[in-house]
This record gives sequence, C-alpha cells and structure tokens, in this order.
Amino acid sequence: MLRKALKIMSNGWKMRYEFLKILEEFKTKKIMVIGDIMLDKYIWGNVERISPEAPVPVLKVGKETYNPGGAGNLAKNLTSLGAQVYLSGIVGKDEAKKILFEKLKEEGISTSCILEVSKPTTEKIRGFSHQNLFRIDHEDSTNIGKEIEQELLSLIKPKILEVDAVILVDYAKGVLTKNFVKEAISLAKRNNKLITADCKPMNFKFYEGVDFLKPNRKEAIEMTLVSDIEKAGKLLVKKLNANIVITNGSEGCSVFERDNNNVLHIQTTPKEFYDVSGAGDTFLAVLTLALISNYPLKESAELANQAAGIVVCKPGVAEITGEELKNSFINNIKTIPKKWGEEQLIVNNKKYCGKKMLIKKDHYSSYHMHKIKEETFYILDGKLEIIHKGKYSKLGKERTIHIKPGEYHSFRALHDTIFFEFSTQHLNKDNYRLTKSNFGSHDKWSREIKRVTKNE
Repeated sequence: MLRKALKIMSNGWKMRYEFLKILEEFKTKKIMVIGDIMLDKYIWGNVERISPEAPVPVLKVGKETYNPGGAGNLAKNLTSLGAQVYLSGIVGKDEAKKILFEKLKEEGISTSCILEVSKPTTEKIRGFSHQNLFRIDHEDSTNIGKEIEQELLSLIKPKILEVDAVILVDYAKGVLTKNFVKEAISLAKRNNKLITADCKPMNFKFYEGVDFLKPNRKEAIEMTLVSDIEKAGKLLVKKLNANIVITNGSEGCSVFERDNNNVLHIQTTPKEFYDVSGAGDTFLAVLTLALISNYPLKESAELANQAAGIVVCKPGVAEITGEELKNSFINNIKTIPKKWGEEQLIVNNKKYCGKKMLIKKDHYSSYHMHKIKEETFYILDGKLEIIHKGKYSKLGKERTIHIKPGEYHSFRALHDTIFFEFSTQHLNKDNYRLTKSNFGSHDKWSREIKRVTKNE
C-alpha cells in the first residue's frame, strides 16, 4: 500500500507542476473565434421613484460601460489567459461597431477577419440599480446570404493556417448558417486544427463532425428531448459524431467521448455566490486551450470546470485571468492550520485521500479507529511514539506503519514531525474516538489511553 500511496501522492505533486506549465503554454497559442459578435452595454444608476406613466421604475443614469459580448466575450476570455485571438463575424456600419472595435482593440483581439455589412451590430443593453432591471436588444437575426458567407470564408482561410484551434460560437443571430458551419468544420479538419463549439439548440444538427460540442444541461435536453443527462450525452455523440461536454452548473460537467464511449463526471466545488452569466464561455475557452496544449481530456475538463467556478463568483458576464486560475489552484492546496500543527491535502477522491501533515512536539491524536478507512503513515522528518493494537513503539524518519480498519491507534510527537498520511476514502462519519486530541507529556497521554483501554 505504501508504494501505491507514494506514487499517487507523487502524481498529485506532478499534476500541480504540469498545471503551472500549461498556463504558460496558453500564452503561445493562437485561436480563431467565429460566430455572433455583440456589444454589451451596461447602464448603471439609481431608482428613486416609480414612473407616473406606467408602474415601472425610473432609472437615473450614473454611468455607461461597454464590453464585447457573444463570441467577443469568449475571445476576451482567451486573451485574458494570454492567447492570441482572431475574431470573425459581422458588424454593422454604426456607432455600436465603433465602440465594439475600440473595446476589442483594448483587449488585444484582432478584428482583421470581421466583415462590415448592412445589418446593424447586435447590441444588448442592460439597466442596473443593484440588480438587473431590464434588457433591450438591437439585432437582426436573419441568416447571412451566400455572398457574405463566401466573403467571411475568404477572410478566414489564410488565417486558419496560423492558428492552433477554431471555436464556433452560435447565438442563432444569423452568422453560423448550416452551410457556413459545414465549410468551417471542413476547413479546420483539412488543416488539422481542433474545432470546438457552443450553439443554441435549434442549430445543433449543423455541428456534425465538430471535435467538441459544449451544451449546458438545459440545452442538451432541448437538443435530444431526453431528460437523463447520461442518455442525452450518448445520443448527441451518436448523432453528431463528436465529443460532447455537458455543463451542469453547481454539479460540474459530464464528458462523453466519441471514440471509446467513456463517460467522465466531474464535480465542482460549491460556491457562495452563483451567477452563471458567461461561465460557459470561460469553460469552452479553457477547455480548448488545455486540449491544444496537450493536456489530457479529463484534466482539461477539470481545469475548465475550475475556471468556470471562479467566474460564477463574479457578478454579470465576466472573464478569467491566468493569475486568478493559478491562484485558485494554489489555494486548493493551501496549508490548513490546526491546533496541533497543519495539513496539506494532496490527493482527495472517491478512492484515496493523501495528506502531508505537521504535528507539533508534545501534541497527540485521539485514541481512535475507522471501520472503513485503511491508512499508512510515512515519516518524513521527526519522530512519533504510537500505540497501535495495544502495543507501544516509536517511528522515526523513513519509518512506516500500516493501520487496518477496526484497529485503534494514537500517536504523539516527540519532536515537530512531518509525515504523509495516505488512506482509502476519508469519510468524516467514519471516526470512532475513545479520547480527544490533546497536548501534554508522555505520561499524560499514556494515562488517558490506559483509562479507556483497561477493560481490553
């Protein structure tokens, strides 16, 4: 068990190193984002009265802010993680286009593949006074014609050779028509580029052959008319010949693999504040970047899940930075102070739990056992005295002890001692204590244990 324990915990540390390496890798990537580009306008103010004309609040405007929306928001997520992005789609010949291009320039997003047309720029206007009061949409969602399709493709084709991946973002605003999507997927495949997509349910059949499609739970149900997520995911794999990733809010995500029928269910950490606006864009941006950085699929989905978990803690549509993702990962392995010392959680899943622990001199554990949990201690530095199955011994550097379910034990630190505790799944309810953890001399510790074991 010890050899297996050390291998798994070593893999835990290796994963952390690989993660930090992958964040640096993101900065070398180029991605083409194609889809429905929008301008998000936010009007911020205060409501002080109700209108005499109708029972609606009157918003007294304080300030107005603007952000790239739709495919622009996904592009913004990519650049905030260090990637170089070419954004492609259509805009109008209007004031909204001018503001949008200014914002895209500020974010370092290339507009060389964006086509100016006679349709208006899609603009979403939201009013806020501590909460979202209203939304106004300026848009023309009719499909682009074949002429515009070809013009867009002529802009995209030269750039496709430069990029590492293509992402299609379909809000059903008329850019990603059936024919255009087919051409885009074919173009990416011919040039050996990863192609991922997020689309509205009404258009999902357009995306046959895409490498990854990422609907959320509600969209997957609408696409398949099946409420069971596992069945819906497998059906989408079959219909589209694609890998499917279904995001499921606070429950994490499920990955359905095209080539081997594997299904991965990845949980997320519960959040105190939950605003899912833009979380799907963050998820797809990180998933795509991780995959083209040769990160394994499971770990890529876990990383994307973690990134989306950060964004949902921010109000409104938001993006994530590499620094935030790095800090969240480091915080996940932070040192937890205890009255007896400290612990670091290295591995924790349904099979195993691995901790690096420091117990301070003269502190001792409760006299306890587990009915399910099996554990091994490996001393890195220092020395423990231990009572195990009624027998007393001392454990120094590089010594181990194996404790099976049902075996009572307690240990006391003779010096400040660092050790690995590796076990099968840790369950809080699987603790049966006869004494409490405490601090004191060898004699005090021994007396407490003798008191509860005198009838053994």
